[in-house]
Amino acid sequence: MYSNLQESYNRFTSQVNINKQKINKIFFGSQMNDGWLHKLSTYTILIIFGFVFLYPLLYMLSVSFMSNLDLADSTVEWIPTSFYTFNYELTWRALKLPNAFVSTALLAGISTLCVIISSALIGYGLARFDFRGKKMVFLLLLFTYIVPKTLFFIPRYQIFTELNLKGNIGALAMPALTGQGEQAALFILIFYQFFKMIPKSMEEAAFLDGAGALRTFWTIALPMVRPAFIIVGVYAFALYWNETLLTSFYLEGKIQTVPMLLSSLQLQFEQVAHTSGAGDPGVNPNLSYTEAIAFAGTILSIIPLAIFYLIVQRWFVESIDKSGITGE
Repeated sequence: MYSNLQESYNRFTSQVNINKQKINKIFFGSQMNDGWLHKLSTYTILIIFGFVFLYPLLYMLSVSFMSNLDLADSTVEWIPTSFYTFNYELTWRALKLPNAFVSTALLAGISTLCVIISSALIGYGLARFDFRGKKMVFLLLLFTYIVPKTLFFIPRYQIFTELNLKGNIGALAMPALTGQGEQAALFILIFYQFFKMIPKSMEEAAFLDGAGALRTFWTIALPMVRPAFIIVGVYAFALYWNETLLTSFYLEGKIQTVPMLLSSLQLQFEQVAHTSGAGDPGVNPNLSYTEAIAFAGTILSIIPLAIFYLIVQRWFVESIDKSGITGE
């Protein structure tokens, strides 16, 4: 009888452990499969963060399609009475699109290419060569990264005046090509870290085969740091696209980018409204500058960046996945 009771107790405890494991697997998951509770908490957090980031964009998109009568109507909050596209038509003309898109893309693209070239060369030199004053170079990099860029306005202005770089693309491309572009110190450190992760044995083998420093850099090092090119390229392009302070100061209005025109959108819009042929701006309330026009201009200015990111998104994610190179 005792043995029967012991056997029944063992079966009961075994069944309890099995049920407990099933419950834990369902709610908390296992190493091979996420549980229901884990998925619920994960998606809840993602939805909350996604809403926080998407709410301003959705709000701007909603307001940009409202007429001024809808803006004055307190009963209209999210959905306009009708999709008023005239805001975009006037804003498109006020921002001088698509010509402004072309000039901004060329300016940002050339500057990004220059900063990638200089950052890769400087980062590789710091990662692979030892020389006197190397620590001082790192200190200067950190100094240029920490110190506000307005501190260099006057000396740069004097240099650009002597080199006749004011008012042309060289005002941004030349500093980028010499390692002094926007956030160049950060980009150099990114390449430096990626080059440090490359096993030295691969470069030593190339040296034994007779390859020089430049050939090793071109054939061995660069193909192994493709993630750095994607990361720096995406960040630098977005940075130069949205730049307004340096472009307004050094280009002197000879090259007008979309962000520069966006900063003076109200003045540009008033001029377009007078010549639009849609009536007298003093009588037609929809020809007045409101937040709907500002939001329409903002959305138009970020559309190329959104398209650019959608194009490079796959390579960007793959670059992050492949960045785990082990060194020695």
